[in-house]
Amino acid sequence: MRGRLTLLFSLAMLAAPGVALASGGGDAMMMDFVYRIMNFAVLAGVLFFVLKKPLKNGLAGRAQSIKDELEELEAKRERAERDYALMEQRLKDAESERESILEEYREQGVKEKARIIEDAHLLSERIKSQAQFTIEQETKQAKAELRREIADLSAALAEDLVKENITADDQKHLVKDYLAKVGQEVQ
Repeated sequence: MRGRLTLLFSLAMLAAPGVALASGGGDAMMMDFVYRIMNFAVLAGVLFFVLKKPLKNGLAGRAQSIKDELEELEAKRERAERDYALMEQRLKDAESERESILEEYREQGVKEKARIIEDAHLLSERIKSQAQFTIEQETKQAKAELRREIADLSAALAEDLVKENITADDQKHLVKDYLAKVGQEVQ
């Protein structure tokens, strides 16, 4: 397509001076214009043939570099989308992991609360049991102390009564009975 276009343009340039000469009587300005067009056409043709290959290679190279760059950018975009999807999945996984960890901690908290309450009940029962034992021991000790005091008071009262009411004959009789008992025991 380009070759045909170039050929048509070249033919038009070559035909232009002939048309110009045929149309008017050889006007110098027209000839100057025709020479300039021919000069331009020759220069354009030479430049076209000289620069065609480097320009074509340069444009092809540039097109290839743009194509490579686009492919690289597309690959980077795909990698970024994969990374984004992976991060999105990790974020979802982290959210579910966070929820499972929170649920686990809640369960541990409930278990720990139940264990603490159970320990408190056991400690409470142990304290009640120890308090009951201590009360019983102190009650027994108080009763024993009370009995000793009653016995001491009774003995003191009996001694006072005996001192007031005992006679010499009663004393002799008591000594005799005591010696008789001791004698029986010795035998």
